[in-house]
Amino acid sequence: MVNFHNDALQTLYSSVTERTGAQTHIPLHSPGSAARKTVDGKTYIYWRIYLASGKHKETSLGRAGEPSTDAALDAKLLESGEMRAIAAEVQLLRKAGFAAADNSSALTIATLFNAGIFGHGGVLVGSHAFGALLNSLGVRLPANYRTEDIDIGSAGSISVAIPENRTFLDILRDSGIPFLEVPDLDSRKPATSFKARGQPLKVDLLVPGTDAYETKSLPQLRAHATGLPYFRYLVSNPTRGFILGKEHVVPVLLPDPARFALHKLIVSTLRDPSRALKADKDRRQATVLIDALMERFPDWLQTAASELEEGARPKVARAAALALRLDSGLSERARDFLADLDDQ
Repeated sequence: MVNFHNDALQTLYSSVTERTGAQTHIPLHSPGSAARKTVDGKTYIYWRIYLASGKHKETSLGRAGEPSTDAALDAKLLESGEMRAIAAEVQLLRKAGFAAADNSSALTIATLFNAGIFGHGGVLVGSHAFGALLNSLGVRLPANYRTEDIDIGSAGSISVAIPENRTFLDILRDSGIPFLEVPDLDSRKPATSFKARGQPLKVDLLVPGTDAYETKSLPQLRAHATGLPYFRYLVSNPTRGFILGKEHVVPVLLPDPARFALHKLIVSTLRDPSRALKADKDRRQATVLIDALMERFPDWLQTAASELEEGARPKVARAAALALRLDSGLSERARDFLADLDDQ
């Protein structure tokens, strides 16, 4: 059976995400501090921050003692205090075992949020979404998940428009991380993945497709995406969620947790036999979510199962039979649900 965080920690998570859910822009720099400089006998107030790149930046707030300078300093101190408070609460959640992204991943996801990706059709999928869904359900894993991939999906096209002189790659580089396009194995095809230089971090763009895994254009992002079979089922009916970073809380759009679980079962059957460990990981993620949902929101799973397309049902049944063999301490309710899927 899954382990849930205690009520106090779940309340803290709800409080943090409620406070940060109204953000329209996430600062990608340190909270900052004030500094004073004297030039020709006059004292000036500066605000110093450190950017994600590690470089520092100073902004003049004006001459010391001026009302406008005092007002600007008060605003900066208020913003800085809020950033520090959020960072402290995030650290508590991370130490308590809530799923959290590494700093580079969190900065990248925050950059995509600032660009409007999640407000215009972009859905975060993959292991980062899995961690965020666990947090929303209050589930505690024995060890934090680890992933270097950020998967961004869309049911259709992401509607946010990028200026003509910018590309999706330019947006990624706004994070301060040096991203590069990853060339496709077929040199005639455009890139659908982007990798951080010198890091394992990678960003993939994904859309609904077929088992031909075709490349599709996303003109408003000035980018391309890989088409995946059964992907529309995953990204339809998304829900709001949050990514915990090192110091940030990033609002994102996530798949419905029940659809995510069943889609993981589907994906496990599409893996090449040489990637058996990946397929096993898919099934384990599915069973963790199924176990939690059967405890708290069993109707969500029943609805998601009823909405499976016909071609996916045999795959889900086959994966459910394999999942039942996992030694994962599943609850009886979760085992019964998987057995019912196996009977379909």
